[in-house]
Amino acid sequence: MAVAAMNGGADARNNRLTALVSDSENEIIAKKAEAAGLSVSAYLRVQALGPEADLTSDAALRQVDLLIDRMESDLDSAIAELLAAMARMEVV
Repeated sequence: MAVAAMNGGADARNNRLTALVSDSENEIIAKKAEAAGLSVSAYLRVQALGPEADLTSDAALRQVDLLIDRMESDLDSAIAELLAAMARMEVV
């Protein structure tokens, strides 16, 4: 299968960009890419190109799954804090 067909008919990615970053910046970028469920290349494309960046549907779905997981975790934390506050106020 041709590269253009694999990425939704977009132009083949055959250009390389080079950017110098520090070790700490490299680590931060890698962690953010991993948290987004993307490769570093895909993560940087999304950051540079915005929503029109060409992501495969699998990468986009992984990103949505991660966002949902984070929201669920945040909601669980908020509920636990609310219950603890209510218990301190002897409402529960």
